[in-house]
Amino acid sequence: MKKQVFCGVFALALAVTGCGVQKKEAASDIVPENRQELTILHVDAGTEGFDSFISQAEKDLGIKIHIEKCPANADNRQAKIATLLTSGDDSVDLITVNDEMISEFKHKGFLLPLEDTVMTEETAANFLQEYLKEICMSDGHIFSVPFRMDIMAFWVNQELLDQAGLDRLSCLSDLEILQKKLQNTGKYAYGDAWEISYIYNSISEYVDFFGGDYTDWTDPKTREAAGYMKRMLDTGMISEENLIDQHDQLNEKFINGQYGCMFMYTGVLSTFQNAGVYGKDKIHMAPFPEFDEKVTNIATWQYVLNKNSDHKEAALKFLQYVSGYEASKNYGQLTKMCPARLDVIEDKNFDLDGIEMIRQYLKDYKLKGKTTVCRFHRSCFVHGDGVSEICAGTENRNGIFCRGTELHRPVLQKSIVLMLFLF
Repeated sequence: MKKQVFCGVFALALAVTGCGVQKKEAASDIVPENRQELTILHVDAGTEGFDSFISQAEKDLGIKIHIEKCPANADNRQAKIATLLTSGDDSVDLITVNDEMISEFKHKGFLLPLEDTVMTEETAANFLQEYLKEICMSDGHIFSVPFRMDIMAFWVNQELLDQAGLDRLSCLSDLEILQKKLQNTGKYAYGDAWEISYIYNSISEYVDFFGGDYTDWTDPKTREAAGYMKRMLDTGMISEENLIDQHDQLNEKFINGQYGCMFMYTGVLSTFQNAGVYGKDKIHMAPFPEFDEKVTNIATWQYVLNKNSDHKEAALKFLQYVSGYEASKNYGQLTKMCPARLDVIEDKNFDLDGIEMIRQYLKDYKLKGKTTVCRFHRSCFVHGDGVSEICAGTENRNGIFCRGTELHRPVLQKSIVLMLFLF
């Protein structure tokens, strides 16, 4: 009898509690009623050290932070974020965007301005001023908070340089010496990514090196830069494979020792470390070869606030936190990536692999927001049947580009690639 009573009571308890039937919510997923929360679509999700950074932020702020991972593919990532913003989706409060995305979205009315709440004059003073004006601002408003900095650095394979009897590549003639040494070996002095989605990085970099203007293709210096790129291909200094390579393929080939040098953002350092090829006698950053101008591109990842967010108070609290000195320093130390605040980078007590070379770039070179196709198409376009005429080789080179005609991005990118073959 006692056994029957016990079984009946236990069955009743199961029915009331739902044990064994309903999935119990994990304690870490339960948000107290009085605790703020927010959701961030983040490019760093899944990277080493990032979870620790978010956990520390939750502890410091008393906010439950949900992280969603961005698509790895650049086109898929931009499509997802564009759809989220244009549809009025309120499921994500903060979004991490790059230069291309902020250059487009800041004009569309999807984002909330942050100069009064986060990027105040005092806070904004700790970031590159020209970059903020060119990339993050529109109509006097600041729409993003940079958190991770990438500088277009000069990377060399020291083993290949040593084989050519070169300590460093100090000028363009050194590249020619290196190429002669590597001739008929299947290796090349220089590697790049000229696939149509990536080539603007290289074109804008070389145009700046030669003192040209990316938006003016009648400028002799601009044409000289494009001509030099074409000669690299003609003379075998660069592989024809690079015409279809994106950054991932370029990095893989560089790791495999196929190229003596390349230009690539500083964020790739961890990729080289993980592959076991980073070091002074292997792959490392170096001063740039001598060009007409001491300049290079800079890019950042940035936070933006979705205007449809239902958790604006928590989002602003988080943005104020991550834009500060201590959180920026903590981000760099935990993720091993370079933060965007200059005072953190310049702090001698802040230690990060490659930081000395990054400081040298900041000191010796003018850093420019990279010219993106999105901004480029506002002022300089191929006109009429220019693309077909370029393919046929019948168009006068002085008449290919004009101002004011809009083309879709893929057409513009392809025309830029084809343009190089006219020089």
